[in-house]
Amino acid sequence: MSQSTEQTAGHISGNVHPQFESIVDRIIKVTDKQTLADLRRDFHTRLRITLTHPDRAELIEDLWDFFYDWCVFEKRLPDLITDLPQQVQSEWSHVKDGSVHGLYEVSKVNDSLLKAKELFTGTAVELHQRTPGDFLGISKGDIIEGRLVKEEEAKKIFFSFVRKPSFHPVEVHNYIRKKVKEFKKAKDFDTYQTWLWLLVGMYLKHRIYNHMPIEKIYDDNSRI
Repeated sequence: MSQSTEQTAGHISGNVHPQFESIVDRIIKVTDKQTLADLRRDFHTRLRITLTHPDRAELIEDLWDFFYDWCVFEKRLPDLITDLPQQVQSEWSHVKDGSVHGLYEVSKVNDSLLKAKELFTGTAVELHQRTPGDFLGISKGDIIEGRLVKEEEAKKIFFSFVRKPSFHPVEVHNYIRKKVKEFKKAKDFDTYQTWLWLLVGMYLKHRIYNHMPIEKIYDDNSRI
């Protein structure tokens, strides 16, 4: 891990939805550094991960993607910006009203199409490739966390990823299914949505501390 950084605004990766990218660009331009720094601390606390940056560039970009997802969709930061340009307002309205955050089991995937079922709601979704490599590394049976945005083309509804999803190895599928079953039994969708961010934190810690046994990270009582 690198030392704690004073950097308060980082660049998201190139593999994000263009409307999300436009909104984030505006947020970075108009939000003061202290506000972003405070949000970043809150975000890392929510995910139970250290505030220091990893050493790998790809992991740093993914971390910023997750952070701005949280800022935009969980903290609703665009609603707090008074001088949001009309184009960005329209983009925000589209992704805000048409987005869904969930945990998906993949039932079919090829270069251009991905079909999956959300584990809590049982809702089936169909995603179309937006850019080459959108579904790279994803296989049938995988469990992925992601935020999707609704699209429409020729009167057909489908979805796209807002940002790269988090991937959860088969070794922890039983843990994940058990947790989702508990939320479903309690009919507690709100707590399930909160837990999804803890799951993102586990995914990131597994990548950061790849020498640690995965079951030590994917654990409700983990201190890693």
